[in-house]
Amino acid sequence: MNLHIRRLMLLSLLLVPFSLNAAESVDSRIAGKYAGQVYNGDDMDPVVTVFVALPNGRIRGNYVAEDEVETVNGTISNAVKIEGNTYSFEWTDKYGEGKAVLVFSSDFSSFKGFWTNNIERNQFEWTGTRL
Repeated sequence: MNLHIRRLMLLSLLLVPFSLNAAESVDSRIAGKYAGQVYNGDDMDPVVTVFVALPNGRIRGNYVAEDEVETVNGTISNAVKIEGNTYSFEWTDKYGEGKAVLVFSSDFSSFKGFWTNNIERNQFEWTGTRL
């Protein structure tokens, strides 16, 4: 991961506890279905990520990752705008939970970023292109 994204991740971890009105700053244009790749296990696997704009201004979602053995379903919550089109999210699935930092294109047609879990500090790629 490049240095800019690493700095944004550190910034997001520092700002999340202080983001009292984070839901107000989330851009609803994020909402949609994206197909991409996610680092899962020891390689990149196909993933479909769906973001939904809720009436209260928050963004929630889910993802389905397909690896060589199984399908992994997860949820996405607690979207927080870091800066520009960079957002942090929390993810949860049967393997654990953690944070993701995703940078969306200017028209929200794609994103590229990473996820990390609550145990390690490693960052793993996560991408998507709007369907």
